[in-house]
Amino acid sequence: MVTGKGAAPLGEGIQAFHLEQRARGVSPHTARAQQGDLDKLLDHAVRGRWDDWEVSPRTVRGFALELGDRGLDPASQARILSTVRGFFRWLWETRRIAKNPASGLRNPKQPQRLPAFLTEGESQALLDLPPAIDFPSSRLTCLLELLYASGLRVSELVGLDLQDLLTDQRTLRVLGKGRKERLVPYHAQAAEILAAYLGFRSAFLASRGLPPSAALFLNQRGGRLTPTSVRALLRTALEAASVRSRVSPHALRHSFATHLLNRGMDLRAIQELLGHASLSTTQRYTHLGLDELARTYEKAHPRAKG
Repeated sequence: MVTGKGAAPLGEGIQAFHLEQRARGVSPHTARAQQGDLDKLLDHAVRGRWDDWEVSPRTVRGFALELGDRGLDPASQARILSTVRGFFRWLWETRRIAKNPASGLRNPKQPQRLPAFLTEGESQALLDLPPAIDFPSSRLTCLLELLYASGLRVSELVGLDLQDLLTDQRTLRVLGKGRKERLVPYHAQAAEILAAYLGFRSAFLASRGLPPSAALFLNQRGGRLTPTSVRALLRTALEAASVRSRVSPHALRHSFATHLLNRGMDLRAIQELLGHASLSTTQRYTHLGLDELARTYEKAHPRAKG
């Protein structure tokens, strides 16, 4: 708790901001993050003897510089400054201040990070699981295989419904970002693993007396599996395969793209499979048919056996 001569009047503005944010329905997680960010700003303001929030842009930049001096990484600084910009914008919009001193506040430059991905050998080790013997083991095998076979985002994977399986075409109907739908093929080995999982899935629901579910991947209560659960399952599988532990489900998506590209698949075709938002321009000039896409995929994917 920040204390001091100026803490009370300054804190009143922050408290009013939090109350309005809660009234607008921000999530508890967001509210906690905003509280922590603005506590840092309040501490800086009190130590700097700010009389109120009517300060200059230079004064606010002093807070941004202090974040860097504390050794916070650029991503953390950017999150805090985003909260600060939102707070000062709210102060200005509600006429608590005459000018917004944070309107020109910029985030620190973010370092360029190469996306993590597995080598083909690591991918094979991760997917070389013992034969599935029950619902949990078949589910793990299937979700890992589909992540690597189709390059799905984890949110897209858990969002799949049974009706999205076009098994005759070995294709998934995927709802991606911006609710854009795309069709993504999967290879024959993935089809066998998927069929086995569907058998265990049906037996699992029947044995538990659970009602039918539209979701493809289920948790132990018969509900839809969550992205958090998928990440936990992947961590366990990585440890069992003695593969680098700091790899997310998204790394399998990057591995999918990298390995196909290394094996000669056209980059535009890979972008079609991934459903990148940046494809809007490319799609105006390139129209790959599903049959052509599937043939190219079968030729290029490391685990596709034709």
